[in-house]
Amino acid sequence: MGTATIPSARAAPDPGQPDPGQTVQSDRATAISELSQRYRVPLRRFFEKRLGAAAACDVDDLVQEVFLRLSGSAALQPGQRLEGYIFQTAMNLLRDRQRRMAARAVQSHESYEEGVHGGAASTLNPERILRGTQLFEQLIAALYEMPERSRAVFALYHFENLSHAEISRRLGIAVSTIEKHMGRVNAYLLKRIDRTA
Repeated sequence: MGTATIPSARAAPDPGQPDPGQTVQSDRATAISELSQRYRVPLRRFFEKRLGAAAACDVDDLVQEVFLRLSGSAALQPGQRLEGYIFQTAMNLLRDRQRRMAARAVQSHESYEEGVHGGAASTLNPERILRGTQLFEQLIAALYEMPERSRAVFALYHFENLSHAEISRRLGIAVSTIEKHMGRVNAYLLKRIDRTA
């Protein structure tokens, strides 16, 4: 990839030609368009590499923001090399994004208050622990009463957090079959487990 430069503004040779200010704006828009064509894909890769798949929806917005900042920047001058500036702007956008996300995380944190959330004595009493243990034993016993394939589907979904499509690939059966197994197991467990509190 070559380095990017901005073309020089053309001076209007006579009064019949457009105003030099309009020519500079036109050249500026053309330069941004050319830079966008040249750097859009590399910038997408830059952001995708640093953000991963979790923030893929933000990548296009960040790329657009780079060009928005570039269009309003004094760095966009004729003859100026911009590759370093473009990627430094991209890095600054990532830092700004991280700061915003950190601030949101702090604002969304809810402090533990015993009066609101209940004390340890009310949530972890021996009776409740015993009841939980009994329900867990009922669940395991009921699962072992199910056919092996249904039990495997349930375990992969609930204990290994696999999606229906991933279970389908792993076991070599259709997604609709996975859904039928899950429906049967869930219905059986609801009937089988003693739900009286």
